[in-house]
Amino acid sequence: MKIVKYLFAFFALSIIPSFASAHVGYVVPVEDIAKNRGTDFAFLWSALRDPSNIALIVLTIVLVLILYWLSHKNYFLEHHIEIVTTRLRSYGEFLPWILRLSLGIALIGAGAKGVLISPVFPIENLGLIASIEIATGFAMLAGFLLVPCAVIASGLALAAILQDSYLIGNFEFLAGGLALLVLDNARPGIDDIIGLRRMSLQSLKQYVPFILRIGMGTSLIFLALFEKFLNPHLMLEVVKTYNLTSAIPVSSAMWVMAVGAIELIVGVFLLVGFHTRLTAMIAFFVVTTTFFFFREDVYSHITLFGILSAIFITGGGKLSLDRKWYKYS
Repeated sequence: MKIVKYLFAFFALSIIPSFASAHVGYVVPVEDIAKNRGTDFAFLWSALRDPSNIALIVLTIVLVLILYWLSHKNYFLEHHIEIVTTRLRSYGEFLPWILRLSLGIALIGAGAKGVLISPVFPIENLGLIASIEIATGFAMLAGFLLVPCAVIASGLALAAILQDSYLIGNFEFLAGGLALLVLDNARPGIDDIIGLRRMSLQSLKQYVPFILRIGMGTSLIFLALFEKFLNPHLMLEVVKTYNLTSAIPVSSAMWVMAVGAIELIVGVFLLVGFHTRLTAMIAFFVVTTTFFFFREDVYSHITLFGILSAIFITGGGKLSLDRKWYKYS
């Protein structure tokens, strides 16, 4: 029976991020966040005092390594990876459109809700900032004055991060704005229809995958460190509120540690560009399931969907381990 329990827990832990890797601040009241901040390494390490948890961690690592090794010995899989990669390379023309949609909808949603970029950052001067967000969002969707819009969006994200370090967890928004500025392609859109002259940043286009990876990776690494490892009781509040220990029978400490570890690994993989497309695909599944589980507002997740979709298309790109080690990057 024990081995059955371990196997069940392994597959359950494989999808832990699907339920728990959202921004804690999106699902926990602000007053609870302030109340539960603070390190508690004794609580985290208590997860490793249970031999069952250690066995589960070892089993997970061994099975992942076996699957990784088998996938690299399978000609059929390798062949189809090359086919998929070739097709994805032809999707590059859709990158600006994907980024415009995600950033535009996020700005409109944030402005309508009276927050700056993130649901955890209410706007004091509601009328002006909200109007700028909404106007910029609609202009992005229409492909009108794309360069100024990308500058404004990036500026709003940077201003929010400088005012509240918690918004480093939304760093992918800033990366999306910068990538859109570099791409400067409003097709289909008003700028293209009226023939508005484009900027000459094409030499930087090769760095777009790097910009997107830095943004997404930084966000995930920050959330793993801040919400799970440095302030574990923040994540514990999510575990308690949604009674996650009844869904997967491991301790609360194991929940917090596992979620943080997986989120950290995914973030690091994206940051260094290691198996980038696979990692982005897994992260996309995670964010999608989280969205349905917690029933959060669409705008708070839309940039994650957009950036991960863009990374899936571009792969690791320049300055990535994939480009250095694998021919299909």
